[in-house]
Amino acid sequence: MSRIKGGNRFRKGFLLLLAIILLLVIVGFLLPSKFHVERSIEVKSAPATIFPYLNNIQRWKDWTSLNEEKDFSLEMNYFGPRQGIGSGMEYMGDKLGSGKIEITDNELDQRVNFSLLINHRIETKGLMTIDPLTNSSCYVTITLDGDVGFHLPNRYIILLMDNVAGVLFNDSLKQLKATVESKNQHP
Repeated sequence: MSRIKGGNRFRKGFLLLLAIILLLVIVGFLLPSKFHVERSIEVKSAPATIFPYLNNIQRWKDWTSLNEEKDFSLEMNYFGPRQGIGSGMEYMGDKLGSGKIEITDNELDQRVNFSLLINHRIETKGLMTIDPLTNSSCYVTITLDGDVGFHLPNRYIILLMDNVAGVLFNDSLKQLKATVESKNQHP
């Protein structure tokens, strides 16, 4: 008799596990596959002073969260021209993971478009814009858009994207502001 009860428990446990997996798959298909992250900050500087920090990927370590302070194990390898379209970087670190960033388009003192491949599986498109408010003040905005398609685990991961990437963007924009504004005070 106890063997029958044990077999029923196993069957009930198996059916419960199967139901949970099925529920996760169904919910995963209902989750959005696309994401959008956007953060902005006012920087007291002219567009011509800000643009070189955005358009030169080798200067990103001066203001983005992609630096050794965030991840001591971070390794960065640059490719292409030093700045502008075609310049890029591959990175790998224990905390920040791995990825590839490449500047894909730009418009002098106005915007820089880039592509970002996160952990070799999530392709994104990014945009950094400089919108003048006055002669000596601009609004700098970073946006990131992506689509993970039907990859169910990534659909769950992107639920955190606004929080995770948003924090990195806020930190980066604050550092950009501090870097540019201190340069204005001490040329």
